[in-house]
Amino acid sequence: MARILLGCIMGKAPSQVIVCYRALLDFIYVAQYPTHDDSTLQYLTNALDEFHANKDILVDLGIRNHFNIPKFHSMLHYEECIRNFGTTDNYNTEMFERFHIDYAKEAWRASNFRNELPQMTQWLSRQEKIVMFQSYISHYQSEEEREEEVQEAVDGRNQDVGVVTAKRPAAPSQTLSNIQTKHGCPSFSYHLRIFLNKFLTRGDSIPRTQVGNAFLPFDKLDVWHSFKFSLDTLGNDVDGQKGIDLVRAQPGRGKSPGRFDVVVVTHNDGAYISLLYLGMKVGRLRLIFRLPEVIGLYNEAPSVWPKHHFAYVEWLTLSRSPGAHHNMYSVTKPLPLDTTGHLPGDIVPLSTVRQSCQLIPHLGAGVGWPQEWRSNSVLDACSTFLLNNWSSKYAYQTLW
Repeated sequence: MARILLGCIMGKAPSQVIVCYRALLDFIYVAQYPTHDDSTLQYLTNALDEFHANKDILVDLGIRNHFNIPKFHSMLHYEECIRNFGTTDNYNTEMFERFHIDYAKEAWRASNFRNELPQMTQWLSRQEKIVMFQSYISHYQSEEEREEEVQEAVDGRNQDVGVVTAKRPAAPSQTLSNIQTKHGCPSFSYHLRIFLNKFLTRGDSIPRTQVGNAFLPFDKLDVWHSFKFSLDTLGNDVDGQKGIDLVRAQPGRGKSPGRFDVVVVTHNDGAYISLLYLGMKVGRLRLIFRLPEVIGLYNEAPSVWPKHHFAYVEWLTLSRSPGAHHNMYSVTKPLPLDTTGHLPGDIVPLSTVRQSCQLIPHLGAGVGWPQEWRSNSVLDACSTFLLNNWSSKYAYQTLW
């Protein structure tokens, strides 16, 4: 609920209430960091101070009678506890939830579900003996062997899976007109001409004003509907593993609605620090494809054409700074590039897509969302959104 709470009350609550809830969310997200320093602990303190400075509005509006609640009082001791005992993931109640899985659920699954208690007891006893034997073996390992095992484990966790697509296209040999209709991207062929024009020599390239009427040497493309990729390591991951993101550009089929995700794209290979660093852009993923290797029946494609997959992204307009009260960027649909009606867009390598993101429709103060809006249609129906940096812990640290 915390992931969408702020977006749900935007335009429906006073600004002081927005600030109060946003400060509380800041505290919750920062408190979950798996590593801390003086700077992050100061963020934690500032968020708590801001919450206490604005919480009285909830009493004035009759939402709460008081804040004499133990959980609110415990927030005063978070910074001290983190400094004394380490990050909060070292002493939360999830440990006992985990014990229930290890000692009850797994043992139950190992039985034949009849007269299960003796079987569960025997299974647990055997697991303990295995752990004791492993401890015995590791005690007699040399220091070099232990270091090698640790290094192998670290290398395995930090292995970059890169970009992963299906071996075969989901929709092979799709005509360009069919792609533009199914994927809702009428400007794709225009941007495809601009993209291919970049690979022509200076003497053969076509002026930008005339490239829209240029001849395309093919009229079909292989199309993929999704791909996976590694999220950048932020240096504070709980288990040292990189997260995996999945994005889709899948047209509707029958009664099943289509899905075209919103993504963050960079044109620079540098480290991903924040949204506005290194020229980040936000856009809607419309198409995943690869250029043909054969043109016509027998002609090979030019050798300068890249062999990897590409994404066609229609750009959205991002505000220069986040909102003063909610700390979310405003996102709007752009106007056409010219009188021809072409929308801003680009064809980019899949490696430049850094993460998916969530947009929340925003219609202004006191305006409700139409009842006919659905999750699969709201991106087409609405024109103004908020970029939800609360959708995940990763987004909280990158979309700012």
